[in-house]
Amino acid sequence: MFWSDTIAKLIVEREKFNYIDKKVKRPSVFTVKSSTSISGVPHIGNASDVLRGDAVVRSLKELGESVRFIWVAEDMDPLRKVPAGIPKEFEKYLGQPVSSIPAPDGSGQSYVKYFVTKFIDSLRDSFGTAPELLTMTDIYRSGDFTPYIVKALEEAGKIKEILDQHRRTPLADDWCPYNPVCENCGKLITTKVTGVDGTKLSYSCEDYSFKPFGKEAYTKLKGCGHKGTVDIAKGAAGKLNWKVEWAAEWALWGVNFEPAGKEHFMPGASFWNAGEIAEKVFGVPEPYPGKNEIQPYEYVLVGKEKMSASVGNVVSTWDWPKFAPPETLRLLFIKRPNRTRTFDYAKIPDMVDELDRLEKLYFGLTKVEDKKGLANAKRLYEMCCIAKPESYVPNVPFGFAAVLAQIVPKEKVADVLKATGHVDKFEKSKDVILTRLAQAGEWARLYAPQRLRVAIAKEMPKVELSKGVKAVLSEVAEFVEKGATPKEITETIRSSCKKNHVELVEFFKAAYRLLINAEQGPRLSNFLLVLDKAFIVNRLKLKK
Repeated sequence: MFWSDTIAKLIVEREKFNYIDKKVKRPSVFTVKSSTSISGVPHIGNASDVLRGDAVVRSLKELGESVRFIWVAEDMDPLRKVPAGIPKEFEKYLGQPVSSIPAPDGSGQSYVKYFVTKFIDSLRDSFGTAPELLTMTDIYRSGDFTPYIVKALEEAGKIKEILDQHRRTPLADDWCPYNPVCENCGKLITTKVTGVDGTKLSYSCEDYSFKPFGKEAYTKLKGCGHKGTVDIAKGAAGKLNWKVEWAAEWALWGVNFEPAGKEHFMPGASFWNAGEIAEKVFGVPEPYPGKNEIQPYEYVLVGKEKMSASVGNVVSTWDWPKFAPPETLRLLFIKRPNRTRTFDYAKIPDMVDELDRLEKLYFGLTKVEDKKGLANAKRLYEMCCIAKPESYVPNVPFGFAAVLAQIVPKEKVADVLKATGHVDKFEKSKDVILTRLAQAGEWARLYAPQRLRVAIAKEMPKVELSKGVKAVLSEVAEFVEKGATPKEITETIRSSCKKNHVELVEFFKAAYRLLINAEQGPRLSNFLLVLDKAFIVNRLKLKK
């Protein structure tokens, strides 16, 4: 059974809480949640939450269940580091909730709206998922969270016991699960609660040191020294400790499933802390996974680093469809989610090729003996598709499309594809092929390795060639001039090289040097059929 189908089945069949002896009440609507802390550009790594959650949403719906899918902007989180690409002067906002920070483009809109709108719109418009957008700032302001804040303050001792189980250093005796926003300087991270009287909190704004993610050195934020009192019941701005907040979110929305990265599932880590708080303090079941049913996902790595807005090695979801099919991003995250994903722009053609192979398997155009593997592959393909696939539409390999987009005018594409044998009925595939050509062309322009960057050499390059290489080049040129398929060209190259005692590597280097003045390039058998025959004869049919 496909992983998301397994999770959906376990969610529906769940009977008990994990930490207390209590039965789970079956909801009329199951809730799947995803969320992101808005520190900078939401990127494809953040989309992994959404797309994996969407797979479970689809599986639940196919079981006939009603599902609510929500995405929460964790915009009450304090800004701890100025992300790459954001003006350095934004350091003055460190420690403030990101929802109170202006957009970095000077437009006057909020920092959160600037980033979140593009992220959610792109997911809805391009990636086949439409979560309901919620923001924590709105939730706090609405008063919906107030009962949970009050409950957390009343049960602060119990929450501290839960958290201390997994801490090397116990929390301070006067620890409070809530931080108000300083009414004087607007910082959240520097306030220290000094007294609790029902819904009223006394606090002082003091210096605070913390270690930003991935950094060895501590950052010290100065408090303004203000002392004040706020009343939560009257809508004072503030925020629960994030583990307590996570549990309260599950309680407020009745969350049944929330995908999360592996760091949250280590022994004693945040998911289990929040889960125990959810059950023992707020009286709601910890979402799936249960204690022995872990489905964490791995990081997205760029090179050897985790993809991170603060580092700046990010790919945005609204840029992805410009240079790759959206289905490939779904494939990246939905296929075996517990495996680390290494992202490399140069590997995009391989990702598209895999998607194309899955499509052929789905429609029975490729035969396989492994029935279990076939069923999994077909289910994976369904989950990658934006809409349920109905029929097979032939397309062009992405790498070849990248070459075509660079050197063939759009009006001549149909003729070239017929000559190379890639597509018999161009009109049937016209729309998907033109879309792929546009994406592949943009990918080639921005990210293609040198071997797939093609620029025809306008002048005949000066190249020293042996008599044997000249003979092979001439024979191949004559063969192309008469009309040939890629397979026939490949066979001719091999046989002529053998006959003339020429190494294949030597021949290919010579051919690419004469055509594009480079030592490597796109697959030659296809490339030769893309070029004008007269040009090929002029360049390759040399005097021996």
